Amino acid sequence: MGITAMATDLPAYRSLFVDQSPRPDARSLAAFDLSILDPQAELDMEPGHALGNHYFALLDIAHFRTGTPAAMLSASRQVSSKPSASDPQTRTVALADPQWLAWAVEALADPAAKKGFDGFVLSLGAEASTPASRAAVLSFAATLHQRYPDKRLLLDLRLGLGIEAARIADGFLALGVYTREGRNGVVDWTSIAETQRLSRLIRAVQMQGMRVFAVDYASADDRSACREAAQRLTSMGTLPFITTPALDGVNLGPLEEVSRRVLVLHGWDEQHVGEKAAPAAATITSRLLRQSLEWLGCKLEFRAASGADFLPADHHFAAVILDSGLILSAEQQRTLAAWLPSLRAKNIPLLLTGMPWTDSAARHLAMQHLSLGGRAQPAPRLVKTNVAAMDSTLLRVNTKITSRSLGFLDLEAPPGSHIVLGLRGHDSMGAEHRFDQAFLTTWGGAWIDPAAEAATSQLNLPAFLAQWLGADHALPVPDTTTREGRRVFYSHIDSTGFSTPSTLPGFPLCSEVMRDRILDRYLLPVTVSVCEADMRAWLPGQQASEVERLEHVARSIFEMPQVQAASNSFSRPSQWTAGTDITSTLNDRAQTTRHDMQREIAGSMSYVHRRLLPLGKEVSLMLWPANATPTAEALRYCQAMKVENLPATTSVSPNATASFNPTRMEPLAIRCSFADVRTERGIAALEKTFEACAGEPLHAMTAAAYAATLRDARHTRILRAAADHWIVLNAGECRTLRMPAAAGLPDMARCLGVSGYTVDQGQLYIHTMGTARTELVLTKDKPAQHIHLAECSTSVEFLELTSRRATFQVRNLCPVQVVMGGFEPRGQCAYLENGRPYTANADVHGVVHFEIACRATVSLQSLPPAINAAMR
Repeated sequence: MGITAMATDLPAYRSLFVDQSPRPDARSLAAFDLSILDPQAELDMEPGHALGNHYFALLDIAHFRTGTPAAMLSASRQVSSKPSASDPQTRTVALADPQWLAWAVEALADPAAKKGFDGFVLSLGAEASTPASRAAVLSFAATLHQRYPDKRLLLDLRLGLGIEAARIADGFLALGVYTREGRNGVVDWTSIAETQRLSRLIRAVQMQGMRVFAVDYASADDRSACREAAQRLTSMGTLPFITTPALDGVNLGPLEEVSRRVLVLHGWDEQHVGEKAAPAAATITSRLLRQSLEWLGCKLEFRAASGADFLPADHHFAAVILDSGLILSAEQQRTLAAWLPSLRAKNIPLLLTGMPWTDSAARHLAMQHLSLGGRAQPAPRLVKTNVAAMDSTLLRVNTKITSRSLGFLDLEAPPGSHIVLGLRGHDSMGAEHRFDQAFLTTWGGAWIDPAAEAATSQLNLPAFLAQWLGADHALPVPDTTTREGRRVFYSHIDSTGFSTPSTLPGFPLCSEVMRDRILDRYLLPVTVSVCEADMRAWLPGQQASEVERLEHVARSIFEMPQVQAASNSFSRPSQWTAGTDITSTLNDRAQTTRHDMQREIAGSMSYVHRRLLPLGKEVSLMLWPANATPTAEALRYCQAMKVENLPATTSVSPNATASFNPTRMEPLAIRCSFADVRTERGIAALEKTFEACAGEPLHAMTAAAYAATLRDARHTRILRAAADHWIVLNAGECRTLRMPAAAGLPDMARCLGVSGYTVDQGQLYIHTMGTARTELVLTKDKPAQHIHLAECSTSVEFLELTSRRATFQVRNLCPVQVVMGGFEPRGQCAYLENGRPYTANADVHGVVHFEIACRATVSLQSLPPAINAAMR
């Protein structure tokens, strides 16, 4: 055949991903070193290429789909083809046709190369391999090597090519070594003969020094089968990928994605109760448990108990909570009770916050599955209650634990359970009742406290929920409370009261008072929202003569360097239903013909941008009006506009929002309105709050940046590569990961995309560089010396970070405080700040503190202590 091309060594790929869907997930593409994709797939390769990832196009050189460019080129070149026996929309090409090779290059390879693929995988699809087809494949491979010498080339191992391809192929792809697609798309075993054939071929090409990438299939619900499949392929010396037979990008191993989804069953069926169920935000789970669960990295998914199919079809979640407000029909109760064993079988923890089984048969079945004792019903009138058992390590510190009789159930935990809080009560007849109010057990646990909302929970909820989730949930979670090692600070001002006169002498507007007494005094980032109808004096009671003054005040505020602009909507409507007239009442001078959601959001932002903002600024946030809950349609509309959004939560006392609790359960935020400075007392309270925040070591960011962090944290994906080895995928807006300090410290030399870390209050905060993929490797030993960022008062962009050198840039409104670690104890830090040389000394722990200019480029180097340097 005259094949003289020589295959080159492949890069040391560590992970494989195969997805033949038309739109592969962008974050999955960032996670894997090598992705094998459909050549027609819609994707952006640039982010992955920046991470060093490669993308290969899987070319089926024996088939084409009708109606495609390949089909039209086949017709123009008169390439022989026939209908496929399995798919009427597919035709099989005659590889012996003299025009086939030119057609394959022009129709398949050239478009993939032009798209930016780094290599090709040649396959015959489901077509049986013959000596003639194998010869055609080798001829095509030789042509590609000559035409695209920079592209890598893999061959489908099912072709049967082995040693004869050693000089032309860079490796092989083995599909379905042990498993294949069976009937109805389910996983089935590959025939023994085929498995033996593929195994012999794998060994043969490996003996030639060639690498094999192998794909097998498993059910997404069977984690043990996925692990066994990956282990089988790994033991053969291949680089494995486990997915579903559809080959649509479902990653089942060996990189295991950790589910953060927590299913919350709540509410009721309207037909059963006779009224609409309360929204998810009104549930006990949302009001009392959400903050702790999200702090632990969970993504809450609320599912209303409506209809007979109220339970999910899959088990793709990390845990399940039965909300205390869950009300079910007798049939639904029996369905739920029968569903419980499936959770235990898949080791999905269940949390009871109430007892939804009121039907006797369903209750008996549920208690049997959960091994509960007692009657699981309210105890008769109690005359005395007391605490029978408690675990103080999971209870709130400095809290007097009491035996609450409200909602006392005759309920005992399963034998061998860990009782966190157990109560004992006696009724008027002297009978004793036991209520294990909070416990942990093999199937999950319970926290049933009807008085918690009124009297606060007696449990340390983060600690209790962490144990309930179990050790498998000990993973690096996205943290929105901290950035670059410091607690996040942001602030925003609701537009309410912008045009209202204050009670100060001369009756200046509240907006003028806010500008002169607060904004002009503190150089902290503040997001200010305005309401378009208020600015145009279109609200009831406003006069046309006010417009010039109001717009002038707004412009003067937005000209301040620390102020960012937000819209508070067109008219502050209370409901946000798409396709309806939602605009609030306006006066007779209002000149608008639209009163829908688009007018409220996009229209108001356009007004602010055109009429109020100076050159260079833009509207960065949609701040929902106070006491208004945006609908899913409103949130999707903002997402489509690529505009962040936040609720305009305010308090009567602005100072109440500033809490300096050392445990970072939430960022430090000032959420206020213009109406808060109507009086001197309100001004003093807000001044006190800003003064306190200005004196704290915080990381200040805009409200829009914080909103982007929240959004990114919700969509962050976490994959376990090995013990103490994680891959984290997100958009780079959320740049902090958190783990218990006992997990160890980052091995900076082995991490990718990690700029540093710090430990605070028993928590390890890991700083990332904002790349699409972060690779985190932990060590419990003392890590090797490596320069790293400990904390900074603003965002840091690293241009270089090695064990002894670093270069980074900062931009801020005021001088920047930086703390770097990883220097030699009592060593020196020689650095250039905007080209000027300086020296700083490290402390006994190898930590350096220094302050740099608002805008600076810093290059630093770790040097030994001065006395050691002199001796050298």
